[in-house]
Amino acid sequence: MSGTVFNIPRELSDPFFFSVDDTLKIDESQFEPCNPLFAFEILYYNGRSEDAMPWMVQRAWVNDLIKEWKKEEEHMKALFKGRSRDISDLMRRSIGRFYILLYWSNKQPVNLNNWETRVERFSLKPVNVVERLTFIRGNPALYHSYIQLVQLFEEQHKQYAKYLALNQSAKK
Repeated sequence: MSGTVFNIPRELSDPFFFSVDDTLKIDESQFEPCNPLFAFEILYYNGRSEDAMPWMVQRAWVNDLIKEWKKEEEHMKALFKGRSRDISDLMRRSIGRFYILLYWSNKQPVNLNNWETRVERFSLKPVNVVERLTFIRGNPALYHSYIQLVQLFEEQHKQYAKYLALNQSAKK
């Protein structure tokens, strides 16, 4: 597998997701938004952007994110039901996926520096999203955090669908 090694840009420097001096190897010809986590943003902030980044043409990308989340949600539900202790990494990845959904549906690349203030300014967001995400990040292995994350995904998806419906009717 070939690939280029990238430093984690300061816009994504968050100890919840990455260590201080982390680097990631990305095969630019074949990757997904969440594999590795924040792949498009890592390329973008390292000056390797494409013409149409997913947050600018988000409709298909948001649908893909939701489909992938649904698969992950079922897997996590089974792990929690079985009281598995191997949930933290999967929750961390799912929280990252939610950030991607939240930012992209607001036509922004994920930027984790001072994320609370950025997210508060978004027009499409769940109620009390900052408080809820802060709780989830602080307690990723709790079942209640999983339930909150499920609800955040549902609420953000509804906000985005409402936005699309309103913009569709405005174009007619």
